[in-house]
Amino acid sequence: MDKENDDLKHTEDEIDWEAFFNPDDKHEWEKEKLQKKKRKRFMVKIVSALLVLALLISGLEVWINIFNLPAVNFVKVSNQLSKQPDVKEYKKSVVTIEWDGVKGTGFTVSPTGLIVTNEHVAERTNRVNVHFKSGESYTGKVIAKHPEIDVAIVKIDAENLPFLPLAIDKDWERWVGDEIIFIGNPLAFTQIANQGKIIGKAQLADWDVPVMMIAAPIYKGNSGSPVLNQNGEVVGVIFATLQNHQIDSKEIVGAAIPSYHIKEIVDNISN
Repeated sequence: MDKENDDLKHTEDEIDWEAFFNPDDKHEWEKEKLQKKKRKRFMVKIVSALLVLALLISGLEVWINIFNLPAVNFVKVSNQLSKQPDVKEYKKSVVTIEWDGVKGTGFTVSPTGLIVTNEHVAERTNRVNVHFKSGESYTGKVIAKHPEIDVAIVKIDAENLPFLPLAIDKDWERWVGDEIIFIGNPLAFTQIANQGKIIGKAQLADWDVPVMMIAAPIYKGNSGSPVLNQNGEVVGVIFATLQNHQIDSKEIVGAAIPSYHIKEIVDNISN
């Protein structure tokens, strides 16, 4: 028993009770605890910043793939063309067609609300939203579909609309070599004007009529874009891109439906 008391006494002598209960030491402990929290928050911020940076780099790679150099260049060209008074007028008749995440282009062909677009833009619906450059929007009814030449006609309830005239020349091949302008809603953009050239015709395997080939920067969303000659007449409607069979390279060109066939459809509806 005496040995145990001696050991306990010896242990008590070794403990610095004054230091244990010293307020200054307690303050130092709290200070160190606070510094640890600050270091932890700092590390969390660093990790978060690195994650954000990684996401930005990943996103940048995606946008670079989407908006490659030619795609960025068409915005510059559009800005230049859009300063021309005639192009400003053309744009008033070009609309954005959209429904359930699908987006394409269309254009008015009458002051009473007839709009031409591609059949594949509206193939699974009879109602679409129609947005004009002026900011006006309408609900459009798809009143005709011609999948054999990828044409659809939309009707909106409106009057006195600006519209683009359709060229009626059946012998459209004489336009090969002519410079053209087209306006549409490619990628994430709207009302983009661009230019190109009619370079020939192509006969698709499942089509009865030849289509117009155009050397021009055409992207997703340009479907339904009007192709305009120097007189402001619609000579064709863009519906796809295809490989130029006239040369041995893998050059991709635009494909458009000649306006002669569209004129027949519109006239039948109007009559």
